[in-house]
Amino acid sequence: MTNSWLKLPSNFLNMMIQKIKISFLLIALCLLASCGKPAIEPTAPCLADAEFTINTAHPKAAKIQAAMDKYLAKGVPGMTLLIHDDEGFWIAAGGYADIENQLLMQPCHINKLGSITKMMIGSLVWLMVQDGSLNIDDPISTHIPEVAAKIENGDVITLAMLINHTSGIYDVAGDLGFNLAVINDLSKSWTSEELLTYLEGKPATGPPGEKVRYSNSNTMLVSMIIEAVSGRKHADLLQERIFDPLGMDNTVYYDYAADFPLPNLAQGYLDFNNDGGAIQNISLLNPGSGNGYTGVYATVTDLYRFMNALMREKSLINPANLNFILTSMRFDQWENWKSSPGAIHDEYRQLLGENIHAYGHTGGDIGYSANLNYFPHNNTIFAATFNYGTNLPSALGSELSKLREELFLIMAE
Repeated sequence: MTNSWLKLPSNFLNMMIQKIKISFLLIALCLLASCGKPAIEPTAPCLADAEFTINTAHPKAAKIQAAMDKYLAKGVPGMTLLIHDDEGFWIAAGGYADIENQLLMQPCHINKLGSITKMMIGSLVWLMVQDGSLNIDDPISTHIPEVAAKIENGDVITLAMLINHTSGIYDVAGDLGFNLAVINDLSKSWTSEELLTYLEGKPATGPPGEKVRYSNSNTMLVSMIIEAVSGRKHADLLQERIFDPLGMDNTVYYDYAADFPLPNLAQGYLDFNNDGGAIQNISLLNPGSGNGYTGVYATVTDLYRFMNALMREKSLINPANLNFILTSMRFDQWENWKSSPGAIHDEYRQLLGENIHAYGHTGGDIGYSANLNYFPHNNTIFAATFNYGTNLPSALGSELSKLREELFLIMAE
């Protein structure tokens, strides 16, 4: 997800914060009484990925470490970072994976990726395009006609428009009713059909194909199309066609239907009071994970495996199709990032300038955030995860945004 929650009015945000606090108390009591809610266990220590050799003399190591230290001192709970370029790997972590148990963050800890999920869904779509089961210009009504009939302009919106956010479809993640439902049942496992009830009948934000307007609903519909065409769960296809072949053994697509399956998940945090005081553990909060727009959790080394296959080896999307995607990009309304029909973005445009490209995707969720990008001009893959959320406004969230900008400038050198 992106910062959809930031669209909510301040009085509603205050109400949400109070309801979340009450809901967490109820969940804690419920867990003590074995109420059957999914569990996020305390974070366990983990072992470094043996496949990766770190260049301790990497020329960017000192700058990156200094930036990490600066913002850890400002209160960011924890982070993991990986850079790979012609100088090799530099991988590091700082802060805490689990503040309550004083467990230090390690590069082998898993964090939630937010909207980086969308780039993986986009790659799955192109794998299906390449095997002939999908056409990127298919109208969505071809595959999910009953759903399309309930969406304004659903008869003319195409799969490509969903992926590059030009569909004009209302963003379910910014819906007040949905957000109230989330905070009234924090760890509920949402289905796409349930999410659709908050989308159906809502007015379009613009004509299809006209402008890039980010909407999490788009990728939810993409996941439904994948399932309609394949007859399979899109989660299973992600595992079989991307995670397993690439050896992404510390990657999980999680929908809160059961306990989190791996022990090395970092806890997620947010400063609800926005006062610089204690931050709260909100690992149990589920804003619709597992429905295409968010839900993938991974380590930075697994993120490297994905990006290396996608952008360097071109073993996911073939070179011709990848070239089509990268040359079909369109600016968002603020001209700070570009979208594409492959869910690969060109990010931080105003920060980096027109001659430096940062292909990839930013991720933000309520308790976690992440970055995954490839800089072709210097052959750099950059992966970072943070166990602090950016989808509710906070002073610490603003500091994290500054850190990410500093890191992007270092990567671009």
